[in-house]
Amino acid sequence: MDSDGKLFPDPQSRPHLGSALFASSSGLLFGYDLGLVQGAIHSIKESLELSNTMIDLIVAAAKVGAVFGPFLAGWLMSKMGRRFGMVSGAFFFFIGPIVMAMSQESAGGLDMLLGRFLVGLGIGQCSVVVPAYLGETTPASCRGFVVELYEVSLVFGMILSSAVDYALSGLKNDWRWMVGVPTIPGFLLMIGPWFLPESPRWLVMKSREKEALEVLHKIRHAPGEVVGDRSTAEVENELLEIWSDVKRLEASEGEVTGRSGSSSRPGQQVITRRPSQLATGVLAGGAGEEPSGAPLEDNAEDGPGRQEKVGILAKGRAWYKELFYGPEKNAVRTALGLAVFNQFSGSTAVTNYAVEVLREIGLEDNKKGILLSSGISFAKLIGIVASMFLVDGVCGRRPLLIGGGLGMSACMVLLTVGIEVKSIPLVITAESLYMLSFAVSWAGIFWVLMSEIFSMRVKAVAVSLATSVLFAGGAVANILYHVLLKKGGPLFGLFFALVSLSSAAYVYVFVPETKGKSLKEVQMMFQNLGPRGLLGPRALEPQEGQRLIGDGAAKSSNSI
Repeated sequence: MDSDGKLFPDPQSRPHLGSALFASSSGLLFGYDLGLVQGAIHSIKESLELSNTMIDLIVAAAKVGAVFGPFLAGWLMSKMGRRFGMVSGAFFFFIGPIVMAMSQESAGGLDMLLGRFLVGLGIGQCSVVVPAYLGETTPASCRGFVVELYEVSLVFGMILSSAVDYALSGLKNDWRWMVGVPTIPGFLLMIGPWFLPESPRWLVMKSREKEALEVLHKIRHAPGEVVGDRSTAEVENELLEIWSDVKRLEASEGEVTGRSGSSSRPGQQVITRRPSQLATGVLAGGAGEEPSGAPLEDNAEDGPGRQEKVGILAKGRAWYKELFYGPEKNAVRTALGLAVFNQFSGSTAVTNYAVEVLREIGLEDNKKGILLSSGISFAKLIGIVASMFLVDGVCGRRPLLIGGGLGMSACMVLLTVGIEVKSIPLVITAESLYMLSFAVSWAGIFWVLMSEIFSMRVKAVAVSLATSVLFAGGAVANILYHVLLKKGGPLFGLFFALVSLSSAAYVYVFVPETKGKSLKEVQMMFQNLGPRGLLGPRALEPQEGQRLIGDGAAKSSNSI
């Protein structure tokens, strides 16, 4: 923000706000689903006469669907584009609530289970597609601000669901209206992406450089218009950077899966030129312009090689070896550990079963329970806003994660005490403080670390794997949370308190501070970690090893 109060004083640094705001709105539906369950689940159970076991499965079904969503999203994003990925995710947000709202008692909850699973597919897809789209269509100077819009819209979705549940509670078949409301925004989100610009990175990946140039010119607000394929130098240079990144990524992925060469479709001419020649050919008009849409090769001397076909099983084995035995195995281990602790601490279960906890200690009024539990969503909003200022400021990632884990652990102990003494104010206070601790630390920092610790060589696959583990952990944690709650006794809260405490210990041992480090420095830090993490000896960097060898040789020569 400049002295005049402008957030984006440079016109070319402004994001395409229409695209950013609309794409981020999918987070609203994700958040709505998170908050929906707490107000509707009791009415669903009574109306459909479902058992506690079926209720647990219904709540967990969305997370199970979200496990598969990232992998479906990755395939759709690559083949059909980022916009189609958002449309596909919105379709599940549209069809899932319809299936749930039409659930019948005779189905025994299976139709509700299916509807929740479909919504989960939408959640999993949008959690991957939307941040990718925002990151690829937003200038670097404001990328963090725009990507945070997704998390902020998620929290507003939780608040909105509490308000809708409260307004509808008490009506005949209130739960059908509660679960059916997302159909409307789901439909709008399914139509809207077709009016957004496609990701310029995906267009370059598909050798559609001219279209990518036009999109960049539009979303960067560069002066003038694209005339005769000519554009401003700033936009043209950005396109060249994207082209170079895409080629490097294709080369690194080829190394992992064992592919060699490149392919060209029948009838296409192969353009053999370096990135520095791209602007004067494909982008700049004039005589001798090559056919649009032709694939590009980095070096003319390499010639048009053939791409070796690699089967799915072979790719899977290659990626398994790369992720768990390659140079970035420590980063993968850290990411999976963070994903498990993120959900097994009870973060989503606290929201899903907030009203149910109040009913367990004697509150019969469902509408009052919804109102009291809405404080959890407001606490999460405060925590996320605070995290936006702290994560790159005075605290950094590591202290916030450790402090958040300790705070969550203490709040779970407090929640256990509140349940045992049947104190509604103490329970609401404990749950709100728990969510505040989670939101200021683990809620957002997990995604920050996912964007930092992996190289482009493995990032797409590693983040998809970690995201799926995150949602799988959430499904198991939701079931476990409700089962322990129904059994009663202090074991309920103490188990999750121990998990939260263990999460702080895990970060202390395996997660170094990454604040202020370049991406290359962060990735080297993780590569140099030993089996005991930060507590054990770290591997020497090549420069350090050469220096020690040189020092040893000098000492030996002096002693002779």
